[in-house]
Amino acid sequence: MRRLDSRNEERYYYIEGNAARKLNTVPQREVRPNRQPVPERERKTNARVEKNAQRAKAFDLRYTMALVVATVFLFGACVNMLSLQADITEQRRQIALLESNLNELKDTNNETSKRLDSSVDLTKVYDFATQELGMVYPGNDQVVSYKASNPDYVKQFKDVPKE
Repeated sequence: MRRLDSRNEERYYYIEGNAARKLNTVPQREVRPNRQPVPERERKTNARVEKNAQRAKAFDLRYTMALVVATVFLFGACVNMLSLQADITEQRRQIALLESNLNELKDTNNETSKRLDSSVDLTKVYDFATQELGMVYPGNDQVVSYKASNPDYVKQFKDVPKE
């Protein structure tokens, strides 16, 4: 029995008679005669082969031009996209700035409104109107109701009709 190590594995072969394996045998190399190059004048090119070669060259030129045009178009599209993205970013920044200005104006308006409301004492206004100016609340027969097209704003040009 013979033991061989191959790829960290152990293999055992039994040798019996003339059918035993020959180990580490390499086939004989076949020697070929050197080829002589064919002279250029003996080579004959087919007209069809020549025509196909010209077509391949022309196709390479067309293909290259199409590739250049596609690359230029793609580059232009990328530049355009980046430009649009920059515009959007700038507009968002301006919107944020305008919103912050709007919030500041609303806060200022609310503060001014509260200050004005707190500065006016309605009881003093009522006392002044009734005592010094002689104003009184209207009676039920003095109030005239009518439907207006715009209930928020009324501008009177002539007397209100009785009915």
